[in-house]
Amino acid sequence: MRKVLQGVVSLFKKTAPSRVGKKRKSRGQSLVEVAIAFPVLIMLLTGVIEFGFILNFYLSLLDATRDAARLYSGDDPFLADGVTDDNDFYFQTAYNVQRVLDPTIDDPGYLGRRILLSPARDDVIVTVYGAKGNVVTRWRDAGPYHLFPTPGHTTGNYASIFTAQNILDTRVANAPNAGVLLVEVHYNYSHVLSLPWMTIWLPNPLHLQAYTIMPIRAGEPE
Repeated sequence: MRKVLQGVVSLFKKTAPSRVGKKRKSRGQSLVEVAIAFPVLIMLLTGVIEFGFILNFYLSLLDATRDAARLYSGDDPFLADGVTDDNDFYFQTAYNVQRVLDPTIDDPGYLGRRILLSPARDDVIVTVYGAKGNVVTRWRDAGPYHLFPTPGHTTGNYASIFTAQNILDTRVANAPNAGVLLVEVHYNYSHVLSLPWMTIWLPNPLHLQAYTIMPIRAGEPE
């Protein structure tokens, strides 16, 4: 009986080292798999974070155009004669976008986030259209207003997103006369994380554009 027990114990002693070896092999394989997957996971995580920053900036740009369009849709883009363009209207509308993005313009003590527009690469564009039947007229003779015109020109760093034809395409048959205020902003977003592998999918800087279209009663054709 004793010999039988010793034989059984000896069997366990012989198989134990192989089990330890299997455990070590399994752990080593897991470490290799983690080492391979870790860089991919880091790239995905940083991509999600950067996309979150981009979305946040875009929503801020969109809110700025909405704020300006709502505020100035009740104003008149013409001077008292009803014909001459009121360039101050266009300037104030565009400047309001810049003020919303950079609150320190009105409040020097502001400590929150600021989106600074660069005259060299960004722009705010304001256009007023009058729609009557199948005819859409851009009221400002000099063309869309640019907050940052190129030196010696009335055009800016970007062309307007919309044309008179685009506005006409949105109208239905027998639509009443309408005035249309278009406020748009173009902004070059620089990556917040600024990680080299992000430029594989996203250019740095990344051109963001947002716009708001609002009816403006004073722009309705007679």
